[in-house]
Amino acid sequence: MKKVISYIVLIFIIASCSSDNSYKIDGTLYGGASFEGETIYMVSFGSSSVEDQDSAVIRNGRFHFEGSVDQPEVCELRMRPMMRLFIDKLVLIKEPGHVWVTLSKQSVAHGTALNDSLQQWREYKTKVDSVMYALSKKLKHAEGEEQEALEQEYDEVRHDFTKHNKEVVQRNDNVFGDYIDRYVR
Repeated sequence: MKKVISYIVLIFIIASCSSDNSYKIDGTLYGGASFEGETIYMVSFGSSSVEDQDSAVIRNGRFHFEGSVDQPEVCELRMRPMMRLFIDKLVLIKEPGHVWVTLSKQSVAHGTALNDSLQQWREYKTKVDSVMYALSKKLKHAEGEEQEALEQEYDEVRHDFTKHNKEVVQRNDNVFGDYIDRYVR
């Protein structure tokens, strides 16, 4: 019986050691040559602590992060404050696998399941924001029945977006769902 238990424990140890928790993040910047030597910071989402940061220097318009992660974690890639006028910060999920990033005014990330889901959500949100912006511009000049119709349309778009987000949270019992849940509040 001791041998059987020893073998089971050994198999469990080997199986847990063989799981690959490594991640790679390869990125490029729009207008990369003009950012040569600048630093990209990877920060835990919602944290301003220096201890929660990793950094990479931009070389030939590219940057690279790699390491291991025990659990998927929501992070931000960002530059020093002055550079944020040109390059938008990017929320991504640090998870096992290979993520490709393009930093620009509308940064994107893809390559792993959670980052692909986050990118789809981000694209949906961009479309909703565009529609809501156009409606609010029209509302400034509308009166009477036209104003009422535009207000109703605006409320429907906002309601649909909230409903969509709640469905995303329900379908995703993971860090992606948690992030959207926090974002919606």
